[in-house]
Amino acid sequence: MSLAAVAPWGLFLLTLAAAYPWSVWLVSRLAGGRLLAALLTLGLGSGALTLLMFWQALLGVRLTTAGVAAPYLLLMVPGWALCWRSRLWLLPARPDWSRPEVWAAGLIGLVAAAVLVNAVCWPFYREDALAIYHRYGDIIYQTGALVPFAGRDEAFYQAYPIHLSLLYAYAYQISGWPNEYLARAAAALLSLGCLPAAYCLGREVYGRRAGWLAALLLGLMPTFGRWASSGYADLPMAFYYTLAALFTVRLWRSRRAWDALLAGLMLGLAAWTKNAALVGVGLFGLTLATDWAMRRVPARWALLTLAACAAVAAPWYFRNWVEAGLIVPPTAWTDQAQRTLSALFIFITQPQDYSLPGWGILIGAGAIAGQFIRRPTANTGLLLAWSLPFFAVWWLLASYDPRFILLFLPLFAAASAGGLDALIGLANPRWQARLTLPLAALGLALAINAAWVSIDHKAEILRAPFMDDAARRAVVLGGE
Repeated sequence: MSLAAVAPWGLFLLTLAAAYPWSVWLVSRLAGGRLLAALLTLGLGSGALTLLMFWQALLGVRLTTAGVAAPYLLLMVPGWALCWRSRLWLLPARPDWSRPEVWAAGLIGLVAAAVLVNAVCWPFYREDALAIYHRYGDIIYQTGALVPFAGRDEAFYQAYPIHLSLLYAYAYQISGWPNEYLARAAAALLSLGCLPAAYCLGREVYGRRAGWLAALLLGLMPTFGRWASSGYADLPMAFYYTLAALFTVRLWRSRRAWDALLAGLMLGLAAWTKNAALVGVGLFGLTLATDWAMRRVPARWALLTLAACAAVAAPWYFRNWVEAGLIVPPTAWTDQAQRTLSALFIFITQPQDYSLPGWGILIGAGAIAGQFIRRPTANTGLLLAWSLPFFAVWWLLASYDPRFILLFLPLFAAASAGGLDALIGLANPRWQARLTLPLAALGLALAINAAWVSIDHKAEILRAPFMDDAARRAVVLGGE
């Protein structure tokens, strides 16, 4: 493999990694760990890059590789200076995991590896990824400008948030061609960010064991691996939405401006990634209003959070309104919603999508809801308030497609993990010890199944792992 083929991959990773010092410095203000810094690097790096591209294009500046990379790196220089001045240690430390945690990390790593392999093996071929996100990313790459609206009646897909399209356009720019494999890998990284984000949220609210349970519940579901490398915006949006919940929970405890700022930024980036996040923005606003009424959060921090969210996402939706007369395109087929008991209990009625973890989600959610009724807590209330109404909206309006559950699934997994953790705590320690090996074996079986489902066209990969781009396109187009 030539240096020219490898270089774009390294440049793309270095672009995102340039945000790491900023993330380390922010985490030092928040008394957070290195995992949180890594999540912020991924989230803030991709978000800052695409927002910079958006504003450049909006102001009439033609998007070029140097014209995007240079100002982006200039934005990252203060982070390096702050880390140097504060003498912050930037290298990750060795994790202090127990044996069960190492095993859990290995299972999650197996699924993540399968997702990345699938991402880099095939070009885009799923309908929306190919017709919307890649298509507009390619147009932006070719023209160096935003895709103009063709009129209100044809503006449906142009009004979709363009975080992923701009990320793809940057991948194409540094490659010098529409490198769909790099673009798919970029989207897969954001999707995989949901796993540590769910872990951090579960750990923050219920403890370390619940954090691992949240990541396992999410990662071992076949539906996660099936969609994580698809190039769709659902899981990348869920990544930001989960981080927004995490920083809101932290805000209640810390009452720090940085947590308020990052909660707003993450929610804004969720809306910058997919317009369905506006449901979450509404739930977020109700939460902040309740927090202010109960004096849980000072008014100035609530306003800071809302201002940060608006600064990130509002310009895009304002542009849609000015140029096309709409904010959210009417592309949901609400008349096809399946308001049935089968859809209501989808986690156990569709085992091909949720497998055994679906039962864990349902049992854990019931346990944590019952616990909340008996002894309400603010943190559990937040998780339920940000996930259950979202689920209700899905069931009422969008239950024709189970994929949309992914939008809030990491957050829902964190809440369910809290319920499962409480149930495990009630079990006799002797039985917990006896079940360790059977559960480890079951986890391995579920991880192998999830990894297997995550890779498309497995026979073709084994038959010709080094096939060229034309052959790969023939495979995916012929497999549809």
